[in-house]
Amino acid sequence: MKLVEFSPFFNRKLEEFLDELDISKPFKDVVIYTPMAGGKRLRAYLVWELSRHTGFGEENALKAGIAVELFHSGSLIHDDLPAIDNDTIRRGIPSSHIRFGECKAILAGDFLMLFPGRVLSSLDLESIYIHLLLELWQETTLKVVEGEFDDVFPKSESREQMDKIHSAKTGALFGFCFAAPFIRESKEKIDEMYKLGVRFGRLFQIMDDIKDVISTESELGKTPGKDGKLNKLTILSFESLEEAQIGVEESFQSILGEIDSFSDLKKEMRDIYNLIARR
Repeated sequence: MKLVEFSPFFNRKLEEFLDELDISKPFKDVVIYTPMAGGKRLRAYLVWELSRHTGFGEENALKAGIAVELFHSGSLIHDDLPAIDNDTIRRGIPSSHIRFGECKAILAGDFLMLFPGRVLSSLDLESIYIHLLLELWQETTLKVVEGEFDDVFPKSESREQMDKIHSAKTGALFGFCFAAPFIRESKEKIDEMYKLGVRFGRLFQIMDDIKDVISTESELGKTPGKDGKLNKLTILSFESLEEAQIGVEESFQSILGEIDSFSDLKKEMRDIYNLIARR
């Protein structure tokens, strides 16, 4: 299944899942606002596609993808808050705190970042693999939060610091997406896939850095040029735009060389790369 086909399929499943959430309607309205606001669903798609090669199972892949998307949405809500990035637009609509107020947005973000643990614990896996998956999830989500802290309060202005931020804030969640379908396999294989996902996440973040300076608000679905205004460490803190674009292409080709065994995914990844590059 291609990403363009997966996204509407996943959106329907996500909407059904959120409709069944057993929380009060006023709170649910805030909770579902950002997850249902759109997005390419790339993270969930990677879980889905890689699961076809491992026997992880479609239902497990779908639930794991939902968990990832909910957490990601919660992190975006917090990211947009006035105390952090102070962004008023997300996915082309008002940010959660603009639509509902800061207090409700914070609580919705909390819920969306915590609830996925329950989703993952409900997967149809033997208890030992549920335990391993939750360990991987806890490690991943803690890295994301630490990466957000380092992004706002970097210890230095070095390239090494930028790489650390990208690996944690963006890379870790992609690492989980690459590794989760392999949770029944050896620790070496899980680690290999996690590291590959982190590398892809870093590449994704660099592409985002580039798009932040060359795209419009309608293309991005959020305010462009924010990183520069906030003096954040990005690839353009160390390289010219042209150098960064060349480096991205080289890094992507390197990653493709490591997923040769997933021929269908490799072909789709080329399309995904072009999609991200022009978003």
